[in-house]
Amino acid sequence: MANAVTAASNAAQPAPNNEAWLELWAQRALPILQSTKSALTAYIGRTEAARVDQVVELVLRDPLLTAHALRHINQRRRTSMAADVVSIENVILLMGLEAFVNQFSQLPTVESLLLPKQQARYFSLLRHIATARLAARLAREFGLLRYDSRLDEIYVTALLADLPLLLRHLDAGLETPAPAVDIASVTFPLFARWRLPEAFNSLLDESSAASQRTMLHQSALRLADHLQLGWWQTGVADEVQLATQALAMPQFEVWALVCRSLLHFACDDWPYPQIFAPARWLPMLPGEWPKPAVKAPPKPAKTETPSLQDILRELQHAGQSGASFNQIMGLSIRAQADAIGLKRIVFGLLLAGQNLLKARYVVGASDDDPLRSFQVELSMPHLFTKLMLKPQSVWLNQANRSQFEALLPRGLRLAVGDGDFLAMSLFVEDKPVGIFYADNHGATISEAQYTAFKQVCLMAGQALTQQAKRLALGH
Repeated sequence: MANAVTAASNAAQPAPNNEAWLELWAQRALPILQSTKSALTAYIGRTEAARVDQVVELVLRDPLLTAHALRHINQRRRTSMAADVVSIENVILLMGLEAFVNQFSQLPTVESLLLPKQQARYFSLLRHIATARLAARLAREFGLLRYDSRLDEIYVTALLADLPLLLRHLDAGLETPAPAVDIASVTFPLFARWRLPEAFNSLLDESSAASQRTMLHQSALRLADHLQLGWWQTGVADEVQLATQALAMPQFEVWALVCRSLLHFACDDWPYPQIFAPARWLPMLPGEWPKPAVKAPPKPAKTETPSLQDILRELQHAGQSGASFNQIMGLSIRAQADAIGLKRIVFGLLLAGQNLLKARYVVGASDDDPLRSFQVELSMPHLFTKLMLKPQSVWLNQANRSQFEALLPRGLRLAVGDGDFLAMSLFVEDKPVGIFYADNHGATISEAQYTAFKQVCLMAGQALTQQAKRLALGH
């Protein structure tokens, strides 16, 4: 399988010291995945109700716990006649389920060792664990087709084939720096130091892949590695063909078995969504993938801008039909924005008790626009106090700026900025209600816009007057 950890860092590392690295991991407790620890902890105090096969399945999902348990049991004192322990089921039988759960649930976790500082190493470790589990599944499937009587041996060997690489990922989380190591050359010395079963070596030794059993096992390891990057990768077809010949089966049946394994692994056997399962590549078809045609964005639906006369008729109808104050004001502002094309519109409502005009409706101004805080004191004489005497309007522009600028309320220019503006008072019968203000956000205003603005304001006053009369009559 691929050795991704050391490739990028060899140049910066000192010369390998394999012996020191092997000694570092000789007796050190191996951390296990947090998901494994949580599941084991759930069995504490209730092992009588637990099934051994459930615990075995749990352990075999974690190559680090599998390795730790096999190291522990095979380093026990034993006679020369005692056989190597290969299966996790036998480890549990020798220790007892309660002792097994109590002891190994106390192991530290990978997450506590690598997170949060070594997040990249943690995700890389998960990817290699996923590859190891897929390789073990494929090796067992091939073994089943051969009617192999030692499936545990096949499965566990594949699961631990890259054990030195997994440990190298853990080096980054140790308190003291780990010695440099040549990962490619320490697998067999590590297994020997830990007294792992000799059968593991024979299955992994590429120089002795003469037997069909060993050849299929090593093919499963390579196939799992190739499949991580897609079924079309160089080597996938070769490994499938090799398995086809060794198993004396049609190639499509071997490939169907591989696909089932990939799908089962993705759906039922891998709980880490941040690590993509290789089954994600299966829907891709062979051959060149043409770039999808870029569709032209749909043309926006044409929206007809209402004419001024249309909205004036709506205003007239609103007054006759008893529309509310808000509805009439909404139509008035819509006419100024959509039909006349004015950019910023404010209606300052007269607060009679405070002798003050204060913004009630604001359209076209950004959230931080000072116009949103439009407010005019009416206690002192100025242009707006004159407007409030009767329905009348003003168009301040370049031609009359010198005439009217001095009459503007104090602070108005700070709120509205420079440029032309329109203003007209709104009356209901003979009572002032407020003032409409509008501008083009600094740009000039045309005479046509001014004329239309006055029409809208007058029609709004008429509609509100009609509404007031209807209310007075109780309609």
